[in-house]
Amino acid sequence: MGVLTGFVLVLFVILCVLLVVIILMQTDKSSGMGLLGGSSQSTFGSSTADVITKITAVMVGIFLVGSLGISALESVKLKAMEKSLRGDSKAAGVIEETKSAPANNGSSK
Repeated sequence: MGVLTGFVLVLFVILCVLLVVIILMQTDKSSGMGLLGGSSQSTFGSSTADVITKITAVMVGIFLVGSLGISALESVKLKAMEKSLRGDSKAAGVIEETKSAPANNGSSK
């Protein structure tokens, strides 16, 4: 479970960096100071503004689902840790050996 959580966290950080970059690449609609000096032209031409907006919307959706997924993974991990700290043998993966009374061999004195 720890490897899966680590892998998902690395992908999530990469997604966050890409999301910041793609948001900064968008043009400012109010013609104010943008990332590239506030010019009225877009960075990659006029037709790519819609594509970048759609990519941003998809990435935001992935960000929201990813954050909920990471939260769920951490919640499961925390519950398992709490069970193991309480001493529950099922959660800790420990099989307890039950001590039974010695068997009588049919002879009683």
